[in-house]
Formats: sequence, C-alpha cells, structure tokens
Amino acid sequence: MTYPILLVDWRTYPELADNIWHAQMAGWPKLLTYCGPDLAVKKANRKSAMRYEHEGELYHIPRILSRDEYPFACTLEGGDSWVGHIPPEQNSAQGGLIAAFLRRHGIVGGRGEESKFLVEVVNHPRGPVTN
Repeated sequence: MTYPILLVDWRTYPELADNIWHAQMAGWPKLLTYCGPDLAVKKANRKSAMRYEHEGELYHIPRILSRDEYPFACTLEGGDSWVGHIPPEQNSAQGGLIAAFLRRHGIVGGRGEESKFLVEVVNHPRGPVTN
C-alpha cells in the first residue's frame, strides 16, 4: 500500500527536522497512525502544564527550547517516545504542518490503513535516514 508522506524539510525547519531525523535513525518508526483529535487535546493539555497561577495571576513558565516528541503525540505510536528540544516557533509550526497535511490527504483518526502516513526528513545535511 502507498501511504501519504509528510515531508519535513531541514532547510525550512532545521531543528525540527534534525530531531525527527535523529529519532528515526535511533529506530523510531517512519510509518505512523493518526489517532484523531482526542489525543491532540492531550498534547494541548501538556502545554497548559507549563503555566502556573500565583496570587490570582497566571504566569507562563519561561523556556528557551520546547519539548518535541517523535513519534508525534497525535499518533498511536506516540507517548513513550523520543524527546528532543527545539525552538518553540518550530514546535508550533509543526502542529500547523501536521494539521494541513492531515486535511490535504483526508486522514482521519483511527486504527485502519486510512489513518497511516509516512514521515520523511528531506534535505538533511547528513543525508536520508538509513535505519
């Protein structure tokens, strides 16, 4: 079966692509299964863990780098996964990249073949993933 391919270009998102490249080189899967929006909500909840309230004021815990998980939290393969750290802007862009990709290919959450897709890093200076 041919699966849609989510391309992550190192020239556009170098740290994001590098994190995925290293995860895949370490053996994490290239073929992922989209779970649907329920797990995406859990990912958003993780963001809320980075803030706290003190004397009625809401503060965000500052961070220079953002946690980036691969396989993605919105996939069945995500969860206990590779974690790297990338600039927050690239982590936010990743969410939009994935959402647009899923819409473009009509991928809906589930466990069937129609929910599967490949992730490929392109233009990485160290070449393609060989694992």
